[in-house]
Amino acid sequence: MAIKLYTKQYAGMLQDIFGSKSAFLRAFGGEIQTIEGAEADSNFLNLKISDTDVVIQNYNTGEDVGFGSGTGSTNRFGLRKEVKSVDLQVPFDTPLAIHEGIDSYTVNDIPEQVIAERLALHAVAWAENYDAVMSAELSDNADETLTGELTEEGVTKLFADARKKFVNNKVSNSVAWVAYVNADIYNFLIDSKLATTDKNSSANIDEQSIYKFKGFVLVELPDDKFSFHYAQTTDEALVDGKEYFTRSGNAGAYVYTKVESPDAEDIGTYYEKVEEQAYFVADNVGVAGIGIPVARTMDSEDFAGVALQGAGKLGKYIPEKNKKAILKATLTEPTPETEPTPEA
Repeated sequence: MAIKLYTKQYAGMLQDIFGSKSAFLRAFGGEIQTIEGAEADSNFLNLKISDTDVVIQNYNTGEDVGFGSGTGSTNRFGLRKEVKSVDLQVPFDTPLAIHEGIDSYTVNDIPEQVIAERLALHAVAWAENYDAVMSAELSDNADETLTGELTEEGVTKLFADARKKFVNNKVSNSVAWVAYVNADIYNFLIDSKLATTDKNSSANIDEQSIYKFKGFVLVELPDDKFSFHYAQTTDEALVDGKEYFTRSGNAGAYVYTKVESPDAEDIGTYYEKVEEQAYFVADNVGVAGIGIPVARTMDSEDFAGVALQGAGKLGKYIPEKNKKAILKATLTEPTPETEPTPEA
């Protein structure tokens, strides 16, 4: 049985594809780490972590500190803190696979050319799949969820609040602060009263473009690039057609189950799915990688042609201290004011 391995070429292709296709890659170091062959069976990362904070103390010049009666039992530098690292292993996620077949009788093309085209499309599919993983990782690790109204004033306040959070969290301004936003928020920014040449704004109405707002580089993304989270519903009565969920399990491992027949008496225990519309993230808050045990073609026993097989495992990691540089946001459309019914 003839087998051709494409693992190394596939790994190089993934690097290029991820760089051009991935929406959130700059938040994870700007490049995807590829681990090939047998090494892909191990953990994604093996780290040495040292989170010992630096403590500044007063230098004690007391007469009996380090001298006199304190000789050998005291020191002028204060208490000594031990610095050491702990091992941290970051595993890969659940393996994923692609399995296709190219029949020589039905392919209606040059098989070798089809294989090359399919490998490229596989790389694009991996990049799109990883976007969903990165989005969920940013959402799950966000330091806080910002809320407000989906209005021009609400969007402006959202960015002001995000900037204040970053400043107070002491997020380094030596790296870019990026706001990933959906089209609704982006449109409000383009039309904002603050986005004018009088304020040296980079907004271009003709081109529907704006580079930065309140210090954040802007990246406009489709709605489906953003993740979601569950929140306890604030509805006081059941809303027709709306999906409600119940929550079970423990913190960090909650399970949400759709309620098939909602009961108004239980509405206080229900949760709803909240779609996210923006992420505020500093560059390089995490790292991302993919392990590729194999990408190959092999003669098939089931048809006259070759089977094209690929397997991969995704890996990602955001250090605990970097979570303060991640915020997510959900804005809701304001409830329209109802005019009072005129008295008869």
